[in-house]
Amino acid sequence: MEYEQKDPNYFSHIRLDLIRFMDLKKKNLEVLEIGAAYGETLFYLKENGTAKRAVGVDIFQDIHGKERYKPLDQFIFGNIENEDYTEFRNSFDLILLPDVLEHLEEPLKALAKVKSYLKSDGTLIVSMPNIRHYSAFLKIFIKGRFDYEESGIFDYTHKRFYCRRNIEDLLKNSGFRVVKSEGSIRNFQGRSVTKVLNFLTLGFLEEFFSTQYFFKAEKA
Repeated sequence: MEYEQKDPNYFSHIRLDLIRFMDLKKKNLEVLEIGAAYGETLFYLKENGTAKRAVGVDIFQDIHGKERYKPLDQFIFGNIENEDYTEFRNSFDLILLPDVLEHLEEPLKALAKVKSYLKSDGTLIVSMPNIRHYSAFLKIFIKGRFDYEESGIFDYTHKRFYCRRNIEDLLKNSGFRVVKSEGSIRNFQGRSVTKVLNFLTLGFLEEFFSTQYFFKAEKA
């Protein structure tokens, strides 16, 4: 299986970028994360009181690294494309999809299931790579190559590639209303030349400097 070839560090970290995009004023939420890896992000949300109940789903089970998994309320190993967790219908206040949809064969079908798991007033947060990043231009048009990589925009497990507007269309066509979007260049905590350039151009270059995009959406 392709994910078994990945370095364990690929799965192991708290998604602080995703957390910065969330409304942490809301507490005691029912939270589902699809693509939960070892559960670090969900465990963080449990510890700070954001999540009252934390449920993780991931396609890959690391049988040699069982000690890496965080104690959650429930953890399911399965493929969201092949399985439908009907017991989750209208159950969650918050659903996280961190860099998942680009790995799927049919993301529209997966989003239809995700929508059914969300409460009527629930929130979906999605992060996805941005193929419009300047590195893609350099690689394809300057170097004339499309080499896949271990991680990032050209991750070899990616099945689909999106620009910001394509991601918005995907969510809208799945019955969601986008209420907020943000490029990683704005989300990034720290200094960089590209962040300064983006600031000086009043965000005009955001789509070329952001390696990924974050979206907050609700049921339409």
